[in-house]
Parts: sequence; structure tokens; C-alpha cells
Amino acid sequence: MTLRSEVTFQIGCDIGGTFTDVVALASTGQSYVDKSDTVPDDLAAGLLAALGNLATRVGMPLGELLASTTRFVNGTTVVTNAVAELRGATVGLITTQGFGDNLLIARSARNAHRDHHRQLNLPQIVAREHVIEVPERIDRKGRVIVPLTARRARDAVEALVAAGVESIAVSLLWGFANPVHEELLASIVEAEHPELFLSVGSRLHPVIREYERTMTTVLNAFTGIRVAEYTERIERELAARGLRAPVAFMQGFGGTLSAAEARQRPITLIDSGPAGGVIGARALADRLDLKDIVTADMGGTSFDVSVLRDATPQVTRRVVLGERFLTALSKIDVLPIGTGGGSVAWLDSRGVPQVGPHSAGADPGPICYGKGGIRPTVTDASAVLGLLDSKAFLDGRRALDVASARETIARELGNPLGVDAVQAAASVHRMVVADMANAVRAVTVERGHDPRRFAMVAFGGALGLFAADIARTVGIQRIVIPAEAAVFSARGLLSSDDMRTRTRSAMWQGGDAGAVLAALQELDAELVEALHAAGHPDERIDVRWEGDFKFLGQQWELRVPIPRRADLGEADLVAIQEGFPARYEQEYGEGTAWVGTPAVLMSVRVTATGRADLIEPAEQEPAEAGAVEPIGRRRIQRAGAGQIEVDVHDARRLTTGARVSGPALLEHSLTTVALPAGWELCVDRWGNYLLTDTERATAEETE
Repeated sequence: MTLRSEVTFQIGCDIGGTFTDVVALASTGQSYVDKSDTVPDDLAAGLLAALGNLATRVGMPLGELLASTTRFVNGTTVVTNAVAELRGATVGLITTQGFGDNLLIARSARNAHRDHHRQLNLPQIVAREHVIEVPERIDRKGRVIVPLTARRARDAVEALVAAGVESIAVSLLWGFANPVHEELLASIVEAEHPELFLSVGSRLHPVIREYERTMTTVLNAFTGIRVAEYTERIERELAARGLRAPVAFMQGFGGTLSAAEARQRPITLIDSGPAGGVIGARALADRLDLKDIVTADMGGTSFDVSVLRDATPQVTRRVVLGERFLTALSKIDVLPIGTGGGSVAWLDSRGVPQVGPHSAGADPGPICYGKGGIRPTVTDASAVLGLLDSKAFLDGRRALDVASARETIARELGNPLGVDAVQAAASVHRMVVADMANAVRAVTVERGHDPRRFAMVAFGGALGLFAADIARTVGIQRIVIPAEAAVFSARGLLSSDDMRTRTRSAMWQGGDAGAVLAALQELDAELVEALHAAGHPDERIDVRWEGDFKFLGQQWELRVPIPRRADLGEADLVAIQEGFPARYEQEYGEGTAWVGTPAVLMSVRVTATGRADLIEPAEQEPAEAGAVEPIGRRRIQRAGAGQIEVDVHDARRLTTGARVSGPALLEHSLTTVALPAGWELCVDRWGNYLLTDTERATAEETE
């Protein structure tokens, strides 16, 4: 069926490590979803293949679909992969004389672990011979103590050019307090070597803490060329196929920006896919009137979990990338572990079974995909347990080679452990559940939250098989599996607004607040202008002012709202200062405030949001009352419960109000939901699956 030409679409695309997921929302509220294998060496190819599948779902040629698209949002792993794999540009760094070893010294501790036996030297993002020190000095108040001459600046740039660098990072001591020397260096690069990618610390993150600022500036330069090539290719390929709307890119702290801005600040795209899932979960929680939720996303390579209190995403500051590089970045707080559908199951040197963090990825993928995989994965274990069916998997587009998966699991895992393939696969399932349950505890129990008070929003193509087991393990009684669960991070991209944020050091302990107000107003004007350029009128722009306060002598700050007022003055900041102890204890617990110690402002942040035209999903018509008939029964292996017979349901036959009691399997073309005994599933009016642990609820009522 071809839709009428007046129907328009918004398309979200999330390029993951295994699959590239796409969603098209029609202006009528109808949703269309599909996916394709990610092509690691050519991400655009995987995207175009997924869009071709999507066009078939919609029922129109790809060119017509793209021509009818008014918004296109992309979440990508290109930056995440570049940092994780250390595959980026050859970077040259210009820094202040005497500070060339800043990146090597770092913050002494090389990762989050405090075990000195686990401290490792940081990889050299910048080769030491590509670090050029220039004679200059600016003091903490921004006064020039040692001027940088144009000749010395040009000599530094030319030395890096002669060394063959592809990009240049500029980060000078106290350059954020007065950028005059950094701007001199930048002007030479821009005028004389425009072919080089340029990253300037005072433009990117003009905030105190030299190491974090420098590392962020360097990583921005390191990833810049790959992001430029990727974004330009995506724009070119989509435009050639009929897309007229601009391509927006998701940022790791939520919100989108233009392709041109992504090329200037590529490091902000870090973890954009997981951010899309959290933003989508927030929108879903609002729709279902849920306040406290745990988001859980299991894809092909990882399991990502986050917590939203009062339906508000938590933001992490000074993010550590790849567990190695401490940066000045802020992003949505998502805890990833290496447990996905493609995670490899293996035996360590002691013969103890392990799962992940290594993944079969998209190429060759799990053994059962028949693409040349030779190492047993979580998906292979699920197939051997009978949880996956070839006729339903990807709508039958990919036949599952269960026999090869069973043979490899028996050889690699079962025989050394003295069990058969099914028992070995069940062990893999149990380990995966335990690992993911521990991740949920890490973001709830270990942070002072009772998981029993939370609902779980579970998504990702693989998580439907594990969600109920994870929830029961940690005590969560309610699960929401979104209608577009298998591609939900892509769906979440279309729940995001256009967002810009900037931070600047603005220290204040008392007295006149003029410098603080000036910094806030300058950032405010810059961001509003950027949103105007992106097509947002004033009435659709929201601006938020915040300040990073701490007790004098502390290392870490707490972000506090600042009223957005043209006459912001000392009295406003004093009021925040006086209320800071109470706000601090609200965050960290009663008795934690430093009584008698003044609160000081370290930096200000402005966030401007351009509200996008979001499409609300269409509600489904309720079905007639009556029992839901399964399409068949299947014998599966339940970890710890032996073989059982379960009802199998076709998701397409379940409409609003339909109820299914476990044990059962719900088969969707892109995912499968396992419903254990004691769980009940209900379909809401938007097509979401609402799962309730009736067994635990009944047990608690009788206590």
C-alpha cells in the first residue's frame, strides 16, 4: 500500500555495533521500524540498507520516503568506536612551555580502580614528538606575563605541519582566562593551513582544570576527521536519494545539533545512541505517568542501564572515556557492560565460564547467523535453548543455523565442563542474567535507590528474552517493553529536541556579580543565535542558567539553577550560597554539608533548547474481550527449570487490552519476549507491553 503524498515522516537512525536500527514516524502517528547489519568499515552502507528495508515496510520507494521526510536524526558510534579502538587522526598538540607531559602525567590514577596493581599507563593519543611547547604565560587572572610572539607561534605550527599531523589541538595554561595566545595560534592554522582540523581549548571548553580541558581538546581533534568524513558522506548519500531535510546528530548529553556543528565539536557525539534510548524512555515514562524508572538496553554488543528519578535523566560530568581518559565532557549517565546478544561465551584459564566483553559484532556475528561466526555467543545460547525461531527472526529474512551453534557450544563450553550443549547454553543464560542484574544494582542499590520502587523500561533487540529474569532477580515488579523495543534508541532520537550547551569558568565567592552575569549573558546570546540559525523562533526556545558550586576546599562541584534575569546580582548569588548546604544534603544525605564552610561558584553553564515538532504515537483501537489464542506451543529450556512447554504468541495478533500469562513466548519480527511463569503481559493503547510480576506481588500481599 502506498501512502498519500501529504503524509510526512520523521526518521530516526541509530548505528550500533551489530545492527543499524531505523524508525519512521508518519505524521498520522503510525510507526514503521526495521534494521540491517551494521557495516563496521562503511557505516553509511549499513544505514542505506536499513533505510531500504524501512521503505519496504512503509510501502513506498526510498526516494519518495526521503522526499517526504521533514526530520532526520542520527545517533552514531563513530566517536565511541574511534576512542575505544584508538583509531583517529594524527594529532599535534601545542601547549605552554614546561607542560608538554601533561597528558602523560594525567591525574596519576590511570582509571577508576584504586588497586595500584591495575594502574596502567595511558595510551598516547598524541605522540610525544608531536607535542610542541611555546614560550608564553598567562596568569590565573588572565594577565599576560610572557607574551607569545607571532614568530614563535608560526614556528610551532610549521613544526607540526612538517611532522605530518592531520589535526592540531591548542591548549595553553590558563588559556580559558584569556584566549589571546590560543587565538593567535588558531588564526595562523586557519589562514595558512585550512586543510588541518583545528581544536582550540578556549573555544571548546573554557573551564579551569588544565588536564581535563586538554584531554577533551585533544580527543576532539583525534575524532574530528572521522566525524567530518562520516557526516559529509551521510549528508551526501541521503541528499542524492531525495532527502531535503537537514540531518541532525544526537549528542551524548541529550539533544541534537546540526552536521556542521557536529564537525566543529565531534566529541559531543560520544555515546549518542545510548542517550537516544534514555531520552525515549523519558518520553515513554511521561506518557505512562511513571516517575522512577530504570532504563535497560541490550543490543548486540553491550547492556546499558541508567536511572531516571522523577522522569529526569541523570547527567555525569568529567566523564571518563574508555575507562582511561578523564575529560571535561558531560553526558547522560549510562552504565555499560560488555554483555550483548553478540557477546562471546568463553572459558578462562581456570576453566571458569565467562561472557563478554568481547563481541562477535556485526561481522561475522553469532554462529547461528550463518555469516562465518566461529565463537559461541549469547544469541547462539538463546537459539539452542529454543527461545528463537527462524520463521519469526527478522521476519524470516535470516534462517538460523541452530545446529552449528549447538555443535560449537558443546565443543567449546559443554565438553570441557562435562555437560551437554543445552546445559552449557543454560549456564550462559544464567551468567548473562546475573551480570545484568548486578549492573541494575550498581545504578540503584549502590547509589541509595531501592529498585523495588522502580519500573524497568526494557528495550534493545535482545533484552526481551532476559528482562523478566533480571527484574525478578533485583525485585522490580513492573516492566515496560516499548512497542518499538528492538529499535527503541532510534525511536528515542525522535523524542529529542535541538540542544546547545556551553560552560565557562566564572569564579565567585562574594561581592559584585557583574562578571558572572556577563558570562551568562554572553553564552546565552551565542546559543540563542545558534538556535535561530537552525530555524527555531524565540517562542520555541527555552534557556536554562546553572552554576557549579562547591564548598571551599572541595574537589567536586554540584550544579545549581541560577535565575535567568537581566538584573542578576549579588543578592541572587548570596541566596544560592545560603541555600547550598540544604541542596547539598538533599543530594548526598543528611549531615554531609560542610557546616561553616563558604560555598563558592566555579563555573556557569547555559543550555538552550529549541523545541522540535514531536509526533505523538497513534492510539490503537481496543480489541474485543476474550482469550488470546496462541499460534502454537514450543519446548524450551528454562535456565534452572529444565525443559518446559510454553505457548507461543504472534505479536501482530495482540491488540490493545490483550493479556497473556506466563510461561509464554511473544514473537515479534525484530525481537522475542520471554514471559516466565508468574508474569502477566498486557498490551496498552500505544502497543507497549506492560509486564507485571504477579507471583511476587501476591507473595508480598500475603506477608
